[in-house]
Amino acid sequence: MENINILKEYYEKDSERFWDPLEGMCGRDLDVYPLLEGLSGQLIEYGCGSGSLLIGLAKEERFENCIGVDISERAIAFIDKAWKNIPNVDVNKLKLMNPQSDSLPEISIESMDVIVSVATIEHVLDPYKVLDELYRIAKPTATLICSVPNYAYLKHRIQLLFGIQPRTGTDEPVSNWREEGWDGMHLHTFTKSSFTTLLKDCGWIPNKWMGCGTRFNSIGLGYFRRKFPGIMSGELISVCRKRS
Repeated sequence: MENINILKEYYEKDSERFWDPLEGMCGRDLDVYPLLEGLSGQLIEYGCGSGSLLIGLAKEERFENCIGVDISERAIAFIDKAWKNIPNVDVNKLKLMNPQSDSLPEISIESMDVIVSVATIEHVLDPYKVLDELYRIAKPTATLICSVPNYAYLKHRIQLLFGIQPRTGTDEPVSNWREEGWDGMHLHTFTKSSFTTLLKDCGWIPNKWMGCGTRFNSIGLGYFRRKFPGIMSGELISVCRKRS
């Protein structure tokens, strides 16, 4: 429990920087949202953070019910307040959860159509347990969309070649990580290959990979992020189906 409490303390503080979810989707949301085209039904976002993506999806009629899960009580309270302040929404459509562990006992087996987890798996204590739990609650036809930092990004490879610690979760120098949390409290590192192995071990089959970000798209980097995400993107997005 001590480790969980350390994480909760960190993310309660981290939630202070979150933006207003009613301002709309931004950042990674804009990379993930197009991947949700054609999906509908029961949706859960594991690690909903500021709630900008979750609230945007909850407002759409194609999703019947939505669940947001986050370790931060402050973040959950902020999302709840924002949702209830939106005119003419069904306040009961969005359920928010602040679990004390990686388990989700309140959610029934094979009940979710769409599962989203953006920049979260690298933060949890046990990624196997989390992905196993997401498998448990997923319907046989469910889609999982998740993203993680890419340790094999070309920039990171060059840094490692020169003995420099890659920064995947913060812009702060390593000398400030005592206050910031080690690399933004990223507990795990992934490459496209290792994340594929993890997903498959937990019953998820990747159907599509994408890179994340818009920086330097004007000079063509966006094309290479999409074409070669395993090396040209600092973050990987995987769209997965549940193995039968």
